Amino acid sequence: MATYQGMPFIAAQMDSILAQLAPGDELVVSDNGSTDGTQGYLQSIAQKDPRVRLLSLPSEKGILPNFQNALQHCRGDIIFLSDQDDIWKPGKMNTISSLFDTQPKLMAVQADADIIDAEGRPIASSFFSQRRCGPGLWKNFCKNTWQGCSMAFRRSLLDLALPFPPKIPMHDVWLGMLAEMAGDVLFLPEVLTSYRRHSDNQSLEKPAGVRQVILWRFHLGSAILAKISAAQRLRRKSTAK
Repeated sequence: MATYQGMPFIAAQMDSILAQLAPGDELVVSDNGSTDGTQGYLQSIAQKDPRVRLLSLPSEKGILPNFQNALQHCRGDIIFLSDQDDIWKPGKMNTISSLFDTQPKLMAVQADADIIDAEGRPIASSFFSQRRCGPGLWKNFCKNTWQGCSMAFRRSLLDLALPFPPKIPMHDVWLGMLAEMAGDVLFLPEVLTSYRRHSDNQSLEKPAGVRQVILWRFHLGSAILAKISAAQRLRRKSTAK
């Protein structure tokens, strides 16, 4: 989880995640220098729950470096991404983890999410339907449908993905496209997250200018091309298991 100015929503998200963690699991949280009480809240949780590992990244601002800091410290075989203001549905971890257990070639899973507002009122019943989510390198290169807060992937993907190229548009499209190159992926049509939209979303979708979109796609495409050989090696390794 990457956090920045996460109050007042972070407590509900932390509760929904911690309720699903086994004693040997971990929740790695990287805070980007919050000044609204988020750090103090997280410190109090980490002092009481050894499964919570709190990191600080006060100097380098932004979603990409903050998530990278968290991912660099993850120790688990299966990594779930989380935003600070959503709510995990009960059973999310077990449902997705069982898919990785039974499908050795599976590299990444994205489950569907419903959409709620700041007060938790429903906005839409399916992010998949709204965004027309699905696999496909060209599809997601042209219009990304990977959603970070609903993703989980094998730790081996980090060997390809880190460090994040500095000029990619977002971490989720980078991780999703690499996963498609390196193994099987699954878009699970089961709602396992309540995705909260509000005025202070750190990853709120905002229209970008044509020039910015072209630059993002250029840098993303260049970075993806540089990973083809490494992704093929990872795919062969997973297939051999």
